[in-house]
Amino acid sequence: MGAAAATAALAMALTGCGSSPQAGKTGTVEDPVTIRFAWWGNDSRAKTTLEVIKDFEAANPTIKVQGENTEFSSYWDKMATQIAGGTTPDVFAMSGSYPSEYASRGVLLDLDKVKDQIDTSKFAEGTVELGQIDGKQYTLTAGVNAMSMVVDPNVFEAAGVPLPDDETWTWDDYVNIAAEITKKSPAGTFGTTPMSNDSFVAVWARQNGEELYTDDGKKMGISEDTLAKWFEFNKKLMDTGGAPSASQTVEDGSAQPEMTLMGQGKQAMKVSWSNQMTSYSGAPLMMMKLPGESKEPGTWLRSSMEYAISAKSAQSKEAALFINYLVNNMDAASKIKSDRGMPANTELKAGITPLLKETQQKEAKYLDRIADMNITPPKPSPAGSSSTMEVLNRYNTDVLFGKISPQDAAKGVINEVNSNLG
Repeated sequence: MGAAAATAALAMALTGCGSSPQAGKTGTVEDPVTIRFAWWGNDSRAKTTLEVIKDFEAANPTIKVQGENTEFSSYWDKMATQIAGGTTPDVFAMSGSYPSEYASRGVLLDLDKVKDQIDTSKFAEGTVELGQIDGKQYTLTAGVNAMSMVVDPNVFEAAGVPLPDDETWTWDDYVNIAAEITKKSPAGTFGTTPMSNDSFVAVWARQNGEELYTDDGKKMGISEDTLAKWFEFNKKLMDTGGAPSASQTVEDGSAQPEMTLMGQGKQAMKVSWSNQMTSYSGAPLMMMKLPGESKEPGTWLRSSMEYAISAKSAQSKEAALFINYLVNNMDAASKIKSDRGMPANTELKAGITPLLKETQQKEAKYLDRIADMNITPPKPSPAGSSSTMEVLNRYNTDVLFGKISPQDAAKGVINEVNSNLG
């Protein structure tokens, strides 16, 4: 992901004068400034984050941080309510298309305004740019991840099926291997399950020489035929026996990671975010490149979570100091590890690697492989695209149940998403 001169200049601007940003002077120990920090996640993430907040407060006695954790399913509704009510947190987590949507509505602070409080000089090449929209820096990545194929070698071994070569395999190979695993495994164990996710479809589009959205973000860039082939691919997984029935696929898609077929050791392969591998199981899982990547790469390093500051925050400098702590402090990184993706700060990544579990170290090596491919990321998902995943899921379910043809599903998705973008 080569950085152009302009983006490199912006990264330098964010770095400030090269000195390490220090705590603000606006408060006192007796009367500290309070900022609010909102994120999504489970109880484990909340516990770790609150520990990091305590450490930050100890190092910055003039700043207090009020943590607000919400389950992902209700996080965005809560954010929308707070923004509408004028109670937006000072610092909050972002992902997907939301940075573009929030930036277009004036919700996010241009981080160039707090450039003296944030240091990006140690960030890996291309990772600062992940938070840029229309030339402005609205977010900083909390960590990077990528689409991957999570593999359970125990299921392969039990079925007597050799592991694939992820430098040469194709999507047809994937379908055939999945069907063979199901056939040679006990009832209830499958080769894979279809994944309905807009980022996966973006990879599919890029492997076919297209982009999910047009450059101006006004409509989908993926063609109807390419999208129809994706729906056909998912149905073929089920029809050939490589994936479970439509009803079981829907059930599996809504289950917690440890309760999925992969989490129960009843699935051989799963298209997944790289940082989710450790959530599935304590089994010695592996991580491979997606099929087709060597022929036409589509996967890219993306932000698994991003940090933003409210444009209306009265404590923007203190908020920036807190973000700087989250992305640049080794003590914070040693607690968070790869929970929000691998740190963009290369020194932190090197520092936490010995602390990672074996599966997390596999994730780090996989991300290094993706980084070595120097794949240019697509532009950030445009405003209006936050519902694309729900639209894809709905039509994919109808295809699996035989209610609609892949071609009609592709046409329906493009029409509906384009109306959202317009």
